Amino acid sequence: MLIHFLPTKFFNMKPNRTIIVALLTLVFLRVHGEQPALINEESTFVSDYIENLNHNGIEIANVNDIRFYMGLHTVARFQALTQENVFILSGDEFVEPTELGAGAQTSFANLEFRINLGDDIVVFFDGLLATQRHPSRWWGGNGYIYFRRMPENSFLSVFNGIFNYIDLKVGNFYADFGDEWYRRSMNGDVQRNPLVGTPVFSALGTEPGFEIIHKRPRYGLMVGAGTGAPEQDMRADRGYSFRSKAWVSPVENLYLSGSFYTADHEAGAARGTNLFRRERLGGSYSSVWNLHNDDSGGGEGPGQVRIGDGKELDAFQFDLTWRPIPTTHFKAHYGFATASGPEPLFNNEAGTEEWAYYGADITQYIHPSIYLAARYSEANASEFGDLTAGSVNRIQIGAGAWISNRILMKLEYVSQSASGWDEGTVGVANFVDVGRDPKFSGIIFEASFSL
Repeated sequence: MLIHFLPTKFFNMKPNRTIIVALLTLVFLRVHGEQPALINEESTFVSDYIENLNHNGIEIANVNDIRFYMGLHTVARFQALTQENVFILSGDEFVEPTELGAGAQTSFANLEFRINLGDDIVVFFDGLLATQRHPSRWWGGNGYIYFRRMPENSFLSVFNGIFNYIDLKVGNFYADFGDEWYRRSMNGDVQRNPLVGTPVFSALGTEPGFEIIHKRPRYGLMVGAGTGAPEQDMRADRGYSFRSKAWVSPVENLYLSGSFYTADHEAGAARGTNLFRRERLGGSYSSVWNLHNDDSGGGEGPGQVRIGDGKELDAFQFDLTWRPIPTTHFKAHYGFATASGPEPLFNNEAGTEEWAYYGADITQYIHPSIYLAARYSEANASEFGDLTAGSVNRIQIGAGAWISNRILMKLEYVSQSASGWDEGTVGVANFVDVGRDPKFSGIIFEASFSL
């Protein structure tokens, strides 16, 4: 069984205003036979995603109760996006990028491997064969071991009484913060997302660490910790990150969760948390709000709001998922974060940033293989150092069609704008001057294959 989580979107006619959206969203799709069918059974997607069981791939070996699976996700996109009022800090001056034209993006792919050691231990790792940020390089993604129990012939089996109540995840993996990362596009793995792009503000960061998970059919708890940085870093000024999460399903097809994440590195630390700040996967849109989009790394998170400098972060997020009827799916999230900020206006002093961010999705199936989707997302800063804070919002409207149980095509219209900031403010979306009210909009087509 392959489960896809397809978020949805809500269209709003006032993109430059803070909007409280009443309808909220999510989507569950199961691929079965020659065309996908909506699932009717009780939602258990949290357990599935925590263990990466949604990516079964194909079995390529089965020896002595060891099963080896391989999966592949690949995506190709064609975009026709335009932007205006975009000026980007390059050196000590603002530069206007060259005019954007229509064209095809690099094809991106994820290669995944999963090894089941009996029924109780899962080893998972994947590689990003090309990314928006580094299209010519292979990047490591996740690499972890998930324990449901210890082997009975191991000296650690004395702890199996505890494993009746908990699971343990250890390695380098995405921190389980919020639910949006269950449903967003991740490089070549895009079929969980009903639209092409993600919300304008998206938490997604890998780091070495562990998570202890207690889950039951109707509720669950998680506590975890990590290095607070995307890779190993043994320097003394690097701190640690801590996170926790609780979720509950009070009635069938309704799911609520709350997440917390904190990290505190010394000001001089060379690295920091990448939960919001560093986007290794890049983004679904190419070249927008960026001076470069090549192997220099200038394509990091095109158009995304990326808070702080990664040194200090406290963040909370609340998520709601609701499927009132099999063909209609709602999902919403609301979060707030306090972080140490960049160096706005070249004053060489990091300030405090305080953010609230939210989004709402709706997906409506008009046929078992065809759906319509919309999303509104916005990020508002109530404090941004000594500067006047503002907001950035994104509207996405689209449709998707499954032409087989492995191939999905999507078409999306996107519009994004910033407002309310002082001119010369950088650090909100890379080095873009959001004080000049930059915008981008247009259409993007996506075709993907998932195994």
